[in-house]
Amino acid sequence: MSSADRIFSRLPDFYKYWIKSSTIFKLVKAIGTELDQTKESAYNMMLSHWIETASDRDLDLMGSIFGLKRIEGEEDERYRSRIVRAIIDFTGGGTLYSIHSMLKNMVGEVQIIENPPAEASYELSVMSGDTWTLGSDSIEEKTTPTIEIEASDRIENPSISNLDFNMYVNIKGVFEKGDKIIVKDGKCYINDVESNDKVEAKTVFLHRRASTWKYSELIREKIGVFDASYFDESIFAVSTPKAKVRFKWTRLQPATVAVKIGREALNRSKYTKEYVKEVLDSIKAAGVKIIVEGD
Repeated sequence: MSSADRIFSRLPDFYKYWIKSSTIFKLVKAIGTELDQTKESAYNMMLSHWIETASDRDLDLMGSIFGLKRIEGEEDERYRSRIVRAIIDFTGGGTLYSIHSMLKNMVGEVQIIENPPAEASYELSVMSGDTWTLGSDSIEEKTTPTIEIEASDRIENPSISNLDFNMYVNIKGVFEKGDKIIVKDGKCYINDVESNDKVEAKTVFLHRRASTWKYSELIREKIGVFDASYFDESIFAVSTPKAKVRFKWTRLQPATVAVKIGREALNRSKYTKEYVKEVLDSIKAAGVKIIVEGD
């Protein structure tokens, strides 16, 4: 029943309120219409404060609270569903479970990898006696690296050792400029030819925390001096780097989660990788890195 009809029902008959051309009818009808519109506005305002009933601009404002933007052309019901999932996942505190739950609802089945592997490397030019510090930057306590030595000049019996953990790799022989030595998986390759008889090693690891490494090579006893005979047969130390040293290893990235989504799943969901990453960044724990990859 409208507000006008309720007012009419309370008026005495001698007012003849049912005559539409009468002043009383027009006055009550105008007041009733205004009351109905005010009531409807108040009701709509109430609905706009609830996720289940909000729409249009009101729904956009709710989504902005959780950092969720409406995708171009996205209808209210689909957008509302994403916001509801975000509210649920926010209560999960950005855990792996909450991330998986959100992704499953957004794009379907996905592959989630904690601490995904990544290729890492470290290179420097050295001469005998040089030291440096290096750690694996991985969650593993120990990682086995591939060690490469490339001669930039003539070198003899090059050696790489770890001063903190008493580990070393000694290579026997004389190597000319451009020669490359690779120590990998307990084997030694010289210019791509396996030469295990040339290497002497005590198990070498890269530790999670940085430690001190040293490069050295054979220094003969005949060190040249200007007042000695046989000047041309002596050796003079120079400051030019004699070799390039490279470490290569696979590290498990700390505080990192990788998400792999199939192309078909993305196409069905109509979401982009960038948008999925934006959503995940809004719920992840502080300090956690999110990587989104598509097949």
